[in-house]
Amino acid sequence: MTAAVLLAAGALAVRAVSDPSPWLHLKVGQFLLDGGRFGDRDPWAPFALGHYEPTQWLPSVATAWLYGWWGLPAVAWTRAAGIITLTLVLLLALRASSRPWLALLGTGLALAGSWPALTERPQLAGFALLAVTVGAWWRSAHDGRPRWWLVPLTWLAACVHGVWSIGLGVGLVVVVGLAIARSFDAGGRTRLALCLLASLAATALTPLGPRLTASPFAVGGNARQFVGEWMASSARTPSVALTLVTLAVVFALWVRRGTRPEPWQLILWLVALAVTLVMRRTVPVGAVLAAFLVTEALEQTLVSRGRLGARGVGTLELRTLAVGALVGVLAAVPLAEVRSQHPVGVPIGLTEALRRLPSGTRLLSDGDMSGWVLFVAPNVAPVYDLRVEAYTPARIEGFIGARDAQPGWADYLRSSGTRAALLEHDAPLVSALESRWHWRTVATDDGYVLMAAS
Repeated sequence: MTAAVLLAAGALAVRAVSDPSPWLHLKVGQFLLDGGRFGDRDPWAPFALGHYEPTQWLPSVATAWLYGWWGLPAVAWTRAAGIITLTLVLLLALRASSRPWLALLGTGLALAGSWPALTERPQLAGFALLAVTVGAWWRSAHDGRPRWWLVPLTWLAACVHGVWSIGLGVGLVVVVGLAIARSFDAGGRTRLALCLLASLAATALTPLGPRLTASPFAVGGNARQFVGEWMASSARTPSVALTLVTLAVVFALWVRRGTRPEPWQLILWLVALAVTLVMRRTVPVGAVLAAFLVTEALEQTLVSRGRLGARGVGTLELRTLAVGALVGVLAAVPLAEVRSQHPVGVPIGLTEALRRLPSGTRLLSDGDMSGWVLFVAPNVAPVYDLRVEAYTPARIEGFIGARDAQPGWADYLRSSGTRAALLEHDAPLVSALESRWHWRTVATDDGYVLMAAS
């Protein structure tokens, strides 16, 4: 049954590339593979600050290498491989302390709660590593043994995505919770704390150096103000509602059993509730934590009723899961070839027209479109792109006002030297550029128009 779930996950996960971010990550990966380095001056956009850090460099480089060898199907395939990997590690982590059907239930809840965020982006690999990290600290909370392999795993996670900081946060909750409850002896708690500190130190040893440690917080200010996924989530969203219901079930099971949860469990429940509500971006974190909490609460309820407890993962089950994951990953290859030929949300038909623009042309395009523009048309210089952390709030506000043809749009275009625009055909700025500045239409495709100064 669980192997069939892995196969189904692979088949369902393959789709046309539809997220805007993979194009930027392909650009970053290609740039790094070619020997490029980010520094004081941004290599692509004239108004970007020179402080951009490629914190997701490892998956960007890997995907760019695959793209060079395989093309766009490689990007579609990475999503399937990532979802299969996430499914596998969740099943194994939850099976360590619960029976098979409970592990399957918890995995399904985690995937359903995370599904909107499981796109063709490095964060997918980050979520898989987070599931491994949570599972390791969960086991340490029960047996008091430090998992020292978390140190190199944290180093790897720090090269993949900023979600590594959540893994450290879970470790901190476990260490503090065990200290409050005075679980195990002082030496055991000290070793767990040292494992946590060593994991934190490992993040300073990546190619980005010590500055990576503070990087998860660098994007926060601009993102929370301008980026939808960094804004508060809504309980009306199905994935959010499901995660909240799961957490409510956990609390109800605790009350029904009449036993007080361990301090670290209660703190993690509160953390899961908070990250589910505070922003859309962290809902998957809440879903993963809720899955661990609900499977353990259900397992303990069954044991208290006289049902035999879980015995862990057997060799045969482990082999079955591994084979199911491998077959799923391989089956995704031909599916990626078929389903990835027509990416969604980008006007592929305008690629050559963009490339024919004079080198250095300053172009205004929608923020989500800008990653694709950077990748397919290196000759243009976007006045803004989706690296929100690379721009000042004033620059972002000016771009938004110009894109929407709000008062002052003409001043923004003049001051930025904008000579071309890639916009949806019904965008307010299109009619403003036609009627007031008499810009010409260079080409159109898939509901988008490329305009240039006459």
